[in-house]
Amino acid sequence: MKTKLSVLALAMCGLLTFTSCDDDDNNYLPDQTVTKAFETKYPDAGKVEWETKNGYEVADFHLGGNDTEAWFDNKGNWLMTKTEINFGLLPEDIRLSLKANEYKDWKYTEYDKLERSNAATVYVIEAEQGEKEVDLYYTEDGTLIKVVDDSINDNNNFQPVTIPQAITDAINEMYAGATIVEFDQEKTGFEVDILHNGIYKDVYFNSNNEWVSTEWDITEDKVPAIVMDALKTSEYKNYRIDDIDQIEKPAGTFYLFELEQGDKDVEVMISAEGKIENVRKD
Repeated sequence: MKTKLSVLALAMCGLLTFTSCDDDDNNYLPDQTVTKAFETKYPDAGKVEWETKNGYEVADFHLGGNDTEAWFDNKGNWLMTKTEINFGLLPEDIRLSLKANEYKDWKYTEYDKLERSNAATVYVIEAEQGEKEVDLYYTEDGTLIKVVDDSINDNNNFQPVTIPQAITDAINEMYAGATIVEFDQEKTGFEVDILHNGIYKDVYFNSNNEWVSTEWDITEDKVPAIVMDALKTSEYKNYRIDDIDQIEKPAGTFYLFELEQGDKDVEVMISAEGKIENVRKD
């Protein structure tokens, strides 16, 4: 999956966004239903303090020596837990990536583990270089799924992800057994990153929660012969293949080739039937 530098206006309640305290009284306690749910999930929690954030009940506590906060709704349903960890507690695949990725020369300043009730666990690493700050979102297997400008997600303040039921139902129907990894609202709709049959895919929906397209990276050996033949007999046959995406749309399946020749960059879209549908030159 290609890493994307996302500049996301996550201002909508229910997405990863800015948070505000509605009640930060250290003596505050939520309904007993919530406190019992918390005690059941975290029986070893210490130094527990409660507050409300945007209508959620949030417990700040220590667990295993780490600062942790757990989010519940007012019915006692657990939604999310954020734990501040150190480099050594990251999965090994993430540690290896941090030492070799394009940000390896940046300074890593903070490590957060985000566990969600309706999405996969992700790790968010804050990196800075000079005045630049970004948040690197990793899955547990070391896949860098997105990079977010930290000026948007200020100080790594998060809250639970709310996914429209229509989108969840559509993904379950189209990609049975898929795990939702990340969910973002964009200007024209929503992007959902999923793990399906061992492949990370980007699924796009419009603002009416209707499926628009799904795309993922593939290698040349996965491209149908009829599609490769169409490319090899085109005027771009001598271009180097830099990247290939398989794209599913309501209209059918397509293959997007990113090609290079010297300082020339071209994108060529070919249908599963071997027809060149679109060419975009940079």
